[in-house]
Amino acid sequence: MNENEVILVDQIPDNIYDSLIGDCIKYAIISKPFTIRRIGNQSLEQAILNIFKGKIAEALFQFFCNTNNINLDWNTCTTPFWQVDKRDFILNSNEWDIKNNFLYHRERVLQNHRYIDLPCLIPNRFQPSNGRPGDQWATRNEIKNNGIGLTGVSYIFSFLKASDLDANGQRGTEFYTFNITHEQITFIDELEIRYNGLPTQQEPYTEEWFWQEMARRGSLDFIHLNYRPYLVITGYANNNSWTIFRDTGPYDRQSNWQTYLQPRWYTKTAKGSINFMNGTLWTTITNANSPASQLNSFLSLFPQLRAQMNYGRLNQ
Repeated sequence: MNENEVILVDQIPDNIYDSLIGDCIKYAIISKPFTIRRIGNQSLEQAILNIFKGKIAEALFQFFCNTNNINLDWNTCTTPFWQVDKRDFILNSNEWDIKNNFLYHRERVLQNHRYIDLPCLIPNRFQPSNGRPGDQWATRNEIKNNGIGLTGVSYIFSFLKASDLDANGQRGTEFYTFNITHEQITFIDELEIRYNGLPTQQEPYTEEWFWQEMARRGSLDFIHLNYRPYLVITGYANNNSWTIFRDTGPYDRQSNWQTYLQPRWYTKTAKGSINFMNGTLWTTITNANSPASQLNSFLSLFPQLRAQMNYGRLNQ
């Protein structure tokens, strides 16, 4: 794809944006007792925020598609808060996952680098073994919504700005502030212990009951936005492009794709992280990775967006 195929969703009205964000944090909070903490020694607050940040791109992308007459099947993949979602949406007989990563840079839009030079990452921390399923890369061809004639799996890659980055590589204030009381956290923690942080087959309690209990313990105004990051939509991948992806990670010895840009596209740190494009994007795990430039653009699936686009624009 080319840089002028990158979509910037930068015109969502503030009240709609804030409503979408509010829905994301509430989903993260109510679903946490049924979602494992994926990172060791992770606090409950951080685990909630990881779910929250994962939902933001989905919410903004869904709003963008709905308002541009891009008809995707979201309902088939959606499950109740006490179960695990089965991908994000259905399109062209494929299940699709939105893979979003957060960026660190000055200005509202990336200035010193191209969006198409960003890494498109699919977690590949471990392989299947002893009955344990592999990471997301290992299950890239695994259809989760069976019985409806699906033929494959696709990933779409998006980005959101997390905070500023100054000339010395120091990050500024994140785009949100999280407000939750100790009593509310204790309540969620008790539920997480009761349900083992795992999905359940039956409805454990009603949403109404949960939010009544949370309101007894504090405000339900959980997120304050310091600014509203734009959603950046780049390329997509499926079984026609898996061969492009190569492992990159802090402990990977092959150094795949490192010379994609000069000077080096990424560097590895002694603290066990990998730094792309002078601190624009960081990760601490091994991912299957391709530069966005090597993939087909989401725009190529819906070329009518070139003529008319609501709430967004092409990066030209």
